[in-house]
Order: sequence, then structure tokens, then C-alpha cells
Amino acid sequence: MKILQISAHYYPNLGGVETHLLDLVNGLVKRGHDIFVLTYRPLTTNVSWKVFEHENKKVILRIPYLPGLFYGLVTSPILEFLYLFPGLFLALPFVIIYHNPDVIHSHGLVAGTVSIFWGKVFGKKVVISLHSIYHFPVNGLYRSFVKVVFKMANKIICLSKQSAKEVEDLGILKEKIKVFTYWIDLDRFKRDNKAKEKLGWNGKFVILFVGRLIPEKGILELLESVRSWSDNIMLVIIGSGPLEDFITSQKKLVNNLIFLGEVDNERLPVYYSAADLLIVPSVHEEGFGRVILESLACGTPVVGSNRGAVPEAMDGTVGKLIDVSPQNIKNSVESFYKNPNKLRLLSSRARKFAITRFSERNIRSIIESYS
Repeated sequence: MKILQISAHYYPNLGGVETHLLDLVNGLVKRGHDIFVLTYRPLTTNVSWKVFEHENKKVILRIPYLPGLFYGLVTSPILEFLYLFPGLFLALPFVIIYHNPDVIHSHGLVAGTVSIFWGKVFGKKVVISLHSIYHFPVNGLYRSFVKVVFKMANKIICLSKQSAKEVEDLGILKEKIKVFTYWIDLDRFKRDNKAKEKLGWNGKFVILFVGRLIPEKGILELLESVRSWSDNIMLVIIGSGPLEDFITSQKKLVNNLIFLGEVDNERLPVYYSAADLLIVPSVHEEGFGRVILESLACGTPVVGSNRGAVPEAMDGTVGKLIDVSPQNIKNSVESFYKNPNKLRLLSSRARKFAITRFSERNIRSIIESYS
């Protein structure tokens, strides 16, 4: 099958969605499908990139575009849409003519809108993946527009049950909606028992945050909380985003804070393995939280926000769900610090939990949506 993947964000831009798309594309190629990826240059990650790549059954076209604007527009859906729409819209018809795909698989609302328009023009099947929870307004033009786009899609695949319910509430037929789950490379994300030694963290109790450095991820609450932690508990932050300078300034005030900035995905398993806990303190409706899957596969339990789809990604057998506040974060972290036996029990379950729920078998539900 010839499949066109279209997304505003793709590797080497860093993020959970980008990593999922890389796994999806590689998984499809491994199964004999011809893949063309249409995307932008990295918009939020300062990294080297190529406009065009052609390897085996995979072609990638990255549109040169204006980087550095995304985070400033993300709080305004209309401005974000207007920023991301033009390049994909202008490029897609030429890619369709060149690749002649059987299916256009678009990721997110912007790519979905572009795909619906040109998919109808060229008579192509269109599948839309939703990786976030959108909180569509109860009424108004935005809601009506989204409803039209979704009704014209052949299939809408949602990352969580909450996302599927949101789409269904728009009046979209239930049989058109499908729920899928991320998967990870379980051969890459696995326990490294020498990780603490490699990183020089022997004897330290380490709490790890991995993600975009934006307020919605709970960074501000986390940094307020760490000020009151025991000096024996260390917070390590990995990621990039608008709050980088603020985090750097906090390092001067908090002795047990380490900020590493961006870390390549290939190196993440050693950090997950060296940590005692992963913290996911999102204060918005998290789409799913791919870092949860990666951490559990490395045998590291998770303290996660009881919001969005995080409760679908983990449960009390491998971590703890909390209502995020600086005090609740502190209470959970110190509780695990003082109860190492409980932490070891959760850690012993984590890897099996990931193998059972987050293997590459999950790609089947996406492939089924193409037929």
C-alpha cells in the first residue's frame, strides 16, 4: 500500500508525537508499505535537518519554514492554524501527484483540514489521527468547522478514549471513530542496571522530568515544589521550550536541580533507568504522555497527573496518579523516598506492564483504519 503521512511536526523535531510518527513510518516500511512523509522543517527544536530524504520505501519532504513562532501562537488556535496551514496546503497537491497514495494519513487538525480538501479533489481516502484533547467550544464557528472536517474524513483515530468521546460529541458517527495506543521500541527502551553509575548518580534519589518546557506541562508547579524537597532528592529536567531561561535561573536558587536541556531520544533509556521516579505533572489535559510508556519499559515507576489520558497510560500498579499542586507533588515524591520497598514493588511490575500494553502490536489498529 502507498501511504502519505502528513504532519506539521516530524523527527528530528523532538516530541512525543514526532517519535510516534517515526515509529509508525518505520513500522509501515518494515511491513512492506511505500511511505511518503510531508512535513515542515523542525519548528521547535534547534537541530540539523534535510529538505529531502529517500531511503528504501521511505521518502521525506521537509518544507523550509519559519521556525521559532510555534510556542508564541500555541495558545491561540486560530493563529496557530494560520501559521501551520499554508505550507502544507500548497505542497500537498504536488506530493499527491508525485506519490499517488492509496491513503492520506494526516496528524492533527491542520494537516487533517489540508488533507480533506485535497483528498476530495483527487479522490483519495483520508484518515485523521488526533494526538491531543482539543476542548472544542460548545458552539460557534470553530466547532462547526471542525465538525465539517471530521465528517468528511473516512476514519478518525484517537489516542485516547477521552479524545474519542470528544469527537463523538461533535456528532461524528461512532463507527467512523477508532481508538489507538502508542507503542515503543521495547528493545531500545529497557533497563540499564549500570545507568546510575554511568551518569554519576550513585547514592542519589532522582526524580526525572522529560518533555516540552511549557506551563501546561506543570513545570511551574514542579519547580515550586522542589524548593521544599529534602536535599537528598534530586530533580533532573530534560527538554526544551519557552521556560528554559526560567529553569536556568532557578538552578541558582535550588541546589538539587539539574537541567540538561535537549537529550536525543537514543540516549533517553539511560536517564529513565538511572531515575527512581518519572514525574508527569501536566496541568492541562495530556493527550497520552509517551514518556510514561518509555519510563515504564525501563522499569521506572511514574507519578502522573490525574488529568486527560494519563490515567489511560498507567495505573496504581506502576505508579501514582495525583491532582497536581506543589504540595501534592512533594508529598508523593517524599512518600516514595521514605518507602523504598513500595517503590521496588512498582518498579518490578513496570516492564511487564509496558510489554503487555505498549508493544508494536498496536500498529495493527492503525493499519486496519487504512482499509
